Amino acid sequence: MREVIGRASVKWVAALVVMGAAPPAGAADGGTKTLIDYFQPTPIVCPLTSTTWGAPGVLPRDTCNGLEDSTNKNWQYWDGKILQGPDGKYHLYAGQWPQDKGFADWPQSTIVEAVSNGSLMGSYITSATTPFAGKEQNVTGFVTPTGGYALLDSPGKIYTSSSLTDPWTSVGSIAITANGSTIATATTENQTIWQSADNSYLIIARNFQEMTSAKNILGPYVIQATIPSLQSQGYEDPVVWCSGGQYHLVANMYNARKANHFTSADGIHNWVNKGLAYDPTTDFVRYTDGTVNHWYKMERPGVFLQKGHVAAFTFAVIDVDKTLDLANDTHGSKIIVVPFDGISFDRDNPGPGSAACPIEAGGTGGTGGSSGDAGSGGSPGTGGTTSTGGSSGEGGTKGAGGGAQTGTGGVGAFAGSGGLGAGGAFGGSGGLGTGGGSSGSGGSGTGGGSSGSDGSGTGGISTGSGGGLPSTGSAGANANGAGGSPASSGQGGSTAESASSGCSCGVGGSGSNRALTEIALLVGITLAIGRRRGRRRSK
Repeated sequence: MREVIGRASVKWVAALVVMGAAPPAGAADGGTKTLIDYFQPTPIVCPLTSTTWGAPGVLPRDTCNGLEDSTNKNWQYWDGKILQGPDGKYHLYAGQWPQDKGFADWPQSTIVEAVSNGSLMGSYITSATTPFAGKEQNVTGFVTPTGGYALLDSPGKIYTSSSLTDPWTSVGSIAITANGSTIATATTENQTIWQSADNSYLIIARNFQEMTSAKNILGPYVIQATIPSLQSQGYEDPVVWCSGGQYHLVANMYNARKANHFTSADGIHNWVNKGLAYDPTTDFVRYTDGTVNHWYKMERPGVFLQKGHVAAFTFAVIDVDKTLDLANDTHGSKIIVVPFDGISFDRDNPGPGSAACPIEAGGTGGTGGSSGDAGSGGSPGTGGTTSTGGSSGEGGTKGAGGGAQTGTGGVGAFAGSGGLGAGGAFGGSGGLGTGGGSSGSGGSGTGGGSSGSDGSGTGGISTGSGGGLPSTGSAGANANGAGGSPASSGQGGSTAESASSGCSCGVGGSGSNRALTEIALLVGITLAIGRRRGRRRSK
């Protein structure tokens, strides 16, 4: 009878664990997350002010964010691409033209360089002299594998520099091979360029013709395909990059004033629409104090990557319709920088990976810090080996006592230090001992050994010796002990650029995990009652 009750209790425990498990990450409105949900509040560089140009929707704002002429007497700015130099300084390249010409004069813009001596957010101060002569538009750029830098403009001129402090050299214009397609004016407009891990180059143009060059930055670029659904639906301003093992493309719908996000395994074929990328009518451009700006148009998106993940987007923005921004008025345009959680984004949107677009070391959970060691389980088994990240991480080896992912003697910890990145959460792998000898000790109430390196793994939740109520197990390092109280933090890596254990969220501190702890305590009581009933019946 005791065995029947025990088996039934274990099944009940498993059902409760499934019911209590956290659901997949979702948007604030309860739907599936899309790219727009990964934008972060913008740190404030200079105090927000309303004593500057702009429509009410963009006031107050931080005039030190990105690049702008806060006096609105000299320049308009558009495009925007950030590169970081070896000295750590951020360089932003944009198109500029005189403010007294109004927005309509943008075709006469020239490329300007601006430097931030402080943060990625700004403030960006323009150089005394522009590094380029003549009319230039739609500038973008990238870091070369050799540590150099390259810029691309419309209509297809390439500039290179060995260091952002060195002069830029014009190396010519790209050559394009039609390959059965038609080379149009739009083929060399609003281009986005990406150099893949195999050193090949990918360019996507305003008309969404996709072209590649095997090794040479000047080409010839062979047109491989066109994305017809984007070409025919009013999209423009593509930006392409690789992260998390797949190619990403954000394209702006200029009439609808919003953009969508697409993914492809090879950057050429089978682009899949993943939903909304950004929408200026929503509240995604917000400061850390909660203030929100609503720009009328947000175009020319650019990405800045750190350690293989997008850290920020740049946008060219204007406070009113372009036709309403006239010479010497109170309207204008600028470049803004918006932080982005690219580590979580790539973790939640993993790709298959390839030689051209690999999954970075440490998986899509991020690179950098190491994950915690898995806690040792109760005797006899030890916890699973540590996962190095991956899109989900390894849960650890199943113990010898039941359906636990780690530990022994029943339901153990959810994952060693892979997967959720929780070092020794719920006592590492000691877990809920349900089986055992006559004493009914499932893991002998031992703690999760040494908890994850950043965790506090506790002694696990055990029925204790003799099958009584949860006993006070021996806690892991820095744990609370006390019969398996949840880990005080259970962090499996830092939440910034480390956290190679997949999701850098701790387990056992609060929220749904507190509910799991309460369930576990109820389970201990249930098992104790079941054993007592069994002994009475045997008498």
